[in-house]
Amino acid sequence: MSVTTSTPDRVASPEPERSFVPPIERLSALLQKADAANGDARRAATAELNAALGQMSRFASRPMADLLLRWLDQGALSDLQDAEGLTARAAATAALLSMGYPYALEISPDDLDHLRSRSAAVRGPGGAVGALLMVVVTAAISAVQLFADREPAQTVSAAVTLLLAMLVSVGVTAASPPSARRRWASVALLVSGLIAMSMALGGTMGLFAPALGALVAFAMAWPRRGS
Repeated sequence: MSVTTSTPDRVASPEPERSFVPPIERLSALLQKADAANGDARRAATAELNAALGQMSRFASRPMADLLLRWLDQGALSDLQDAEGLTARAAATAALLSMGYPYALEISPDDLDHLRSRSAAVRGPGGAVGALLMVVVTAAISAVQLFADREPAQTVSAAVTLLLAMLVSVGVTAASPPSARRRWASVALLVSGLIAMSMALGGTMGLFAPALGALVAFAMAWPRRGS
């Protein structure tokens, strides 16, 4: 009796899984790529770096913040700009702001001013509209957090009053042409933001996001010379 053997069907080898690249390593690789490129390739690589920086709020951590702060301090991002006019320096500053407390407090005034100026250059007259959206979103987040944290009624009342003041101020700023009215609304936005920041540092952490949003919105919406 003869024994027949058959060749087993070939089993397809599974595709190798993509290895996860830590965010810090990914950013470092993108920065090296942008630094090594020229012309359109440099702008395209910077756009890729800026897009990655825009996602860093999901990876907020001390090492990530230290990396971005070191790059900003060393001027490693100063010469990188994408085709839309957004610099990597501005994108890194915005990334640190999105990480929230305590990293946002460690940004230098010069980098914040650069973010404001680049936001104005990229968005043009829409800077005030962008400021409005920023305050609306952060105020909504704050309201949810305040009620979730079960803050005392008096604290919630004061916080809601501040949030309404921010929204009205930034709304008037966005709706008004450069004028004395817009300046006064911007000042009211700044004052309410400072008060909210004081309350946040005093323990009402639900106000931190809108306070920071109001201060950045003030810098974005404040009428500049010649406007």
